[in-house]
Amino acid sequence: MRPFKLPDLLAISSSAVSDDRSWLVGAEESIDFLRQNASNDEIVIYASTRSVLIHGALGMTRKLPQESISELQNRNIPMPDDSWSIQRVLGGGKGHQMYLEPPLASVSDAMSGGEKLIFRRTFIGVSHGPTPIELSQKLIHSLELHFVPERHAYCRLDSRGDIEDVVRVIHQDGESDWDSLDAVFIQRSELDKFMALSKQCLVIRFDFTRVHWGSFSGWSKLSRYSKDNTDLYYHGGSDGQASYCNGVMVVRPQVTVAELVKCWKAEEDRTNKKYATFKIYDRKNDVNVETSCAPEFLSNYFQKSNLPWETSPAFFRAEVLHRFKADPEKYSLEERSISCRNAWYLKTYDINEAGQVHTYIGYLADLPYEEQLYWQAFNEWPKGPISKRAFQTDIVGDWYLEHEPLGALKHTISKLDEAPPTWWKKRGEGLADAVHYPATDSVKEWADEILALDQFLVEGLLLKPLRALAEEGGRAIDNNCGSLRVLQEVLSTRGHPNDSAKTIVAPMQRLHALRTEVKGHAIVEKKRAAEVKARTDSGSLRENFRSLVSECESAFNSVLASLGIKLKGQ
Repeated sequence: MRPFKLPDLLAISSSAVSDDRSWLVGAEESIDFLRQNASNDEIVIYASTRSVLIHGALGMTRKLPQESISELQNRNIPMPDDSWSIQRVLGGGKGHQMYLEPPLASVSDAMSGGEKLIFRRTFIGVSHGPTPIELSQKLIHSLELHFVPERHAYCRLDSRGDIEDVVRVIHQDGESDWDSLDAVFIQRSELDKFMALSKQCLVIRFDFTRVHWGSFSGWSKLSRYSKDNTDLYYHGGSDGQASYCNGVMVVRPQVTVAELVKCWKAEEDRTNKKYATFKIYDRKNDVNVETSCAPEFLSNYFQKSNLPWETSPAFFRAEVLHRFKADPEKYSLEERSISCRNAWYLKTYDINEAGQVHTYIGYLADLPYEEQLYWQAFNEWPKGPISKRAFQTDIVGDWYLEHEPLGALKHTISKLDEAPPTWWKKRGEGLADAVHYPATDSVKEWADEILALDQFLVEGLLLKPLRALAEEGGRAIDNNCGSLRVLQEVLSTRGHPNDSAKTIVAPMQRLHALRTEVKGHAIVEKKRAAEVKARTDSGSLRENFRSLVSECESAFNSVLASLGIKLKGQ
């Protein structure tokens, strides 16, 4: 990997020594930067700072034989602010005329039909700060890139679902605008792809001028030179105190359309795909076996074969889910499915009574090989059958009607969000997606889920509107009361005896108190005591959370009924 290195650009922009004569007369040395740049995995297509201007545009390959390139070095450099324009012409016996002119029209015939990549426009009297850098929308859209401000880059999702910087944009302030630096560089492979498909080449116009900018008064006796190389033409000069070098370089794509198609075919060819081996319960033959998840090692209900069915379950330690919970931006962990943005999708999974995560061997085959290896690391022999829910929905093919409290609570809150009463703050999908049953008996996972549930449920209760409801019912509310305490008073005004109101709110109060103990600033002894009590009362932290969710779901339904809230569709 040969990425762009900013120090290399800074080195040709200015010398570290204020009066470095060897640097001042060595503008031609910057050609080495251009040559290296053309062979890097990231290529600079624009750079502007003191002593350096590099500006790349695309020209049609068929119009860029060597003789045309040589002629380009004597043409005006297309400036970043050159853009599309509406031209108005009067005269020549044709009267008033108007037409649309592309940005490279005035450069040369060799560049006609080409495309500008970099645009810089100033909104006079309105714009403040550095002039924005805009990129060709044709380039950005075709490569499926999106600008991510905090990364200062045009990005996409790679095959692993990670954000990848494809075009990076650098701005560094200097002591003055003249000293500031702007640069744009792009992954060479992506630029090559675009150039090959559009039948174009990158034409870089460059100018390197090294002088004492504060005191430079003009050139004296210049010693001039001119160099003609394949795809690189430049001229320059030096007067012994300063130097310049400018010209044109053509960078041609290193890939052909035929090679791109060949690569695409290879990606689609399933015979090239690799498959991992898993321990499974072979449902067809009623035996535990180890087998590859490759299609040729599996069968379905319609095939006459002794091979395991695709719906044979594989079992995993519950820790397999931790990675997906830890990065909700990248992974979507639904109640029965898991997906990685732009990368893969696991159609179904569940957790059995033995605490094992399970899915079917046929679905594992759909994952990328790298992901299969991740799951393989947690694979183990079954300690029990698949969950009742999975058996009912996946094997029997029927609805699973047993009440599931967390799913029911999420559904209730989603309906409440559609028409929220004054005392409820919409929770949204993000907070709902963050709440899951703990997959393991890990203290940290349990504490994280307690926090997520409290944020999803209790933090939706708005104190001021609840206080207003209580006061309307004749209750005097202490200023130190929190939303749950006030909610208890509201329920009392709606016909519940004090003890009944307290009982209704109690599960949510336990949740909120537990959140403070295990995720707040409580002392270690209190955290440990809460953990011990949870295990003692419920047998495990997983079961403690399940029990708490069930109680909170029932309590919240009672609150809604008491306050006369009727949800749409229910």
